Amino acid sequence: MDFVIRFVLIDMPEALLLLAIAFAVYNLSIFTYKRKALLFGLLFSIFGEFLSFAHVPYQPKITIIFILNIVLLIYLFKEKMHTAVSMSIAAIGSLFLSEFCLLLLFNSMNIYWPDILASPYLKYIGSAVYLSLLLLLAFILRATRFDLRKLVPRNRHHRYLILLIIVGSVEFLLILFMNTTFFIKGNNSPLQEFYAPQYQLLFQLIILALFIVLVFLFRVYVSLTINRVETETEIPYLQNINDMLTAIRSIKHDSLNHYTAIHGFLKEGMHEKGKEYVQHLLRETLSIEQAVETTIQVLDGIENPAVSSLLQSKMAICIADRISCRINISEKQQFSFIRTYDLIKIIGNLFDNAIRAASYELEENRYIKLEWGTAPGEQYLYIENSGPTIPKEKLHAIFQLGYTTKTDGEGGVGLAVVKSVTERYGGRIDVQSENGVTSFRVSFDA
Repeated sequence: MDFVIRFVLIDMPEALLLLAIAFAVYNLSIFTYKRKALLFGLLFSIFGEFLSFAHVPYQPKITIIFILNIVLLIYLFKEKMHTAVSMSIAAIGSLFLSEFCLLLLFNSMNIYWPDILASPYLKYIGSAVYLSLLLLLAFILRATRFDLRKLVPRNRHHRYLILLIIVGSVEFLLILFMNTTFFIKGNNSPLQEFYAPQYQLLFQLIILALFIVLVFLFRVYVSLTINRVETETEIPYLQNINDMLTAIRSIKHDSLNHYTAIHGFLKEGMHEKGKEYVQHLLRETLSIEQAVETTIQVLDGIENPAVSSLLQSKMAICIADRISCRINISEKQQFSFIRTYDLIKIIGNLFDNAIRAASYELEENRYIKLEWGTAPGEQYLYIENSGPTIPKEKLHAIFQLGYTTKTDGEGGVGLAVVKSVTERYGGRIDVQSENGVTSFRVSFDA
């Protein structure tokens, strides 16, 4: 009779709860597989009782149960090997955690394993608490919609960080476990067998091996971090250099046209016309030079070299395209909480968009104005440019990925990237367009 009660009220619920936890780590429910879950619980419970009847020691018993769990998950639920292993680790880990919490609870009341075994009442109370802990863990996992797959990073850099955290955590738990004998002192539970000298030596070797792995992972992680930072810094600089070279080629081509025009005036004996043309070029060059010097003085004060380099390269493009550019930066360390790589995405895409729009205007009407400063309770970046007016009904669509106003169908990415990066850092972006003037305002709470 005791066997039937134990099998129905303890073994089967334990098996089903362990299965529920195994499924919950992947945000799955066992109710989807009711028949298979019952079959799993039946086989798991029978095998567990058989191991107990055969007096298999605790450690081999746990190992066999772990392997059985993997086999049943593969053959009953058709899970892949790595999924079955991770599910089984979660299930057996929850078993260890619940048993340990149960022991701590009883030990705190000076109730030890022999006392529990000697009293049927305490045995059932202990089983009820143990199952309640498993149920609570399964409920928490399902309520939070925990999914182990979401924790697996997609890039190599983050994968090494996760491994570093996991290995460090396991090593810490082993050290903690080895130094908690006082928790189960006098408690002749199966867990106390782990404190035998042979297991102590094994744990010491495992901790040493984990430390070596930890050092290796840390070196790899630091190396990957350095490479990532170098790459993120290098890409904007290379792009800025490319923009500068493009602007220089454009200016060179423009200058060649001017030289050709002057040569034509001189060749035809039109000296007065040539003189007027040269004077016009000198006035224009002087005006541009003054504007550039003023702007460069502002840019030189920016402490982020990548941002300063980016804006100077965009200035060069504006000069080549004969776009009047005014930059006013009241704070040199704006948006310091944003990674440089992401900040370059915001400024670069907005500036490119402004240059492209302004180039549609007549030369005398082309302008771009950039303001970067603070307002009460916020930091903001404001870019205004002349160019085609965006219809009000299309303002909301310009931030959609793939939307473009270009006739060749290219583009449709820049503004979507700006919006995505801005919102990722908790900011907002607003756009206005009327009477041939379009403006974008990116702001973050101060």
